[in-house]
Amino acid sequence: MSPLTPVSPPPGLCSLLLLLLLLGVPGRPQPRPEGPPSLCDPRVMERFILEARDAERGTAGCGPHCDLPEAVAVPDPGVNFNVWRSLDAGSRALEVARGQAALAAAVLRARELLRDPRVRPSLDRAYGAARSLARLLRGLPAPATPPPSPPAPVRVRTLPRLLGVLSRFLRGKVRLYLADTCPR
Repeated sequence: MSPLTPVSPPPGLCSLLLLLLLLGVPGRPQPRPEGPPSLCDPRVMERFILEARDAERGTAGCGPHCDLPEAVAVPDPGVNFNVWRSLDAGSRALEVARGQAALAAAVLRARELLRDPRVRPSLDRAYGAARSLARLLRGLPAPATPPPSPPAPVRVRTLPRLLGVLSRFLRGKVRLYLADTCPR
């Protein structure tokens, strides 16, 4: 046989290879699902919470350069479980959406007020996370009920307190909302 003579594969090998490609070869990385990640995936929410905690820890004890020259309004991150259970799904969704919007606005305002480069990375990450959370929340069912009156805002004057509210809001109201909204 000369070196230029083509060798044909054994019969059925091409069919087997095609079948393996169609079914997926075990151990081979599978393609990522199309579309953005879902908040119903617990890993996504855990990532948001971890980043909020890291930002909060990163500013703990940062002193006077973390004091805001004016108080910013944030949602009350506390959860009254009796009130929460009495709300319908639309009211819960609206409370979470309003709270998230208030937090994004508060972080944006803190970015405008604090120009110190030592706190800028924490603020940038917190604002990016707030925007990403808003985008993912829009992918969940929208409220269908008339809006109840929003809860009274809390005012904070320090960056660690602001980031603490963000962390508590994610661990509390957002997590409760997702537990009710996401399919199990």
